[in-house]
Amino acid sequence: MSKEKEGSVKNLIFQYMILNPDLDEQRGPILGQSRSKIYSECADISRKSFEIYADKIGADYLYSDQAVYTKDEYERDTTVCLFECLRLIYDPIFDEYDNVFFADTDIVVNTDESIFDIHEGDVTGILESDIRTATGGGYNGWDYKESTYNDQVRKFEHHGIPITPAMPPNRPSKIQIMNTGVVVWSKQARLRAREVFDDWKEWYFEGPQIHMSLMNDQPYLSGQFVKHDFDLNLILDQTWNDSPHYATEDEFFEKAKMCHYTGGEWKVDMINHYHENKFKIFE
Repeated sequence: MSKEKEGSVKNLIFQYMILNPDLDEQRGPILGQSRSKIYSECADISRKSFEIYADKIGADYLYSDQAVYTKDEYERDTTVCLFECLRLIYDPIFDEYDNVFFADTDIVVNTDESIFDIHEGDVTGILESDIRTATGGGYNGWDYKESTYNDQVRKFEHHGIPITPAMPPNRPSKIQIMNTGVVVWSKQARLRAREVFDDWKEWYFEGPQIHMSLMNDQPYLSGQFVKHDFDLNLILDQTWNDSPHYATEDEFFEKAKMCHYTGGEWKVDMINHYHENKFKIFE
């Protein structure tokens, strides 16, 4: 970690990638290529971009490739590594920081603007329903498919989480769920979450086990923010958590500040774009 000037606000960027030993066997290849190899290469590219970014904006940087917070559960179910992001709440090594920015490792930085400068309240992020994709819709399947909505409601209700819709100025949606690939936490929020959040293991291992999209960290965190009334800054522009949905690639790289390559095949695009020198951060 680099160290900021004594007495100044201390910010940290945190990323992790845990490659499950059974990943290729469980989920298979991507476009004929080893999934673990693609994930590893994407994580390396992402890490390089965020190391440069952290240096540019005066933040510390921490990367982990080990299950630390989820170590005990990981030994019996490797999928729980999705909840390793909660380490920034419960691991005291983060307590020296005023703000912590968590980012997925399928993201490449494409800006030198500091995300900490637009952070307000407890948590800053963007809603799933506010993210536009190439098809015009977002990742908010619960707004388009009744069965998806009903499944989400069952999971939330089982764990005592209110069903809270997203309202203007956000795009209206039946359920308020954040994309947790780009999230900035204040110290106050992290310490409070440590005290009030429900046990993630109860969320993951108990109640409806319909689909991993309902059991993972994203609906869990979104539900906890609502249940415990966190002060959410949900007006972050999509360019801070963007996907290749523009008319042209040039427009994407011109506008996107954080290029987020969700899904399998897009990760191949991420690697190709890196080798084609598309990202400004590496210039």
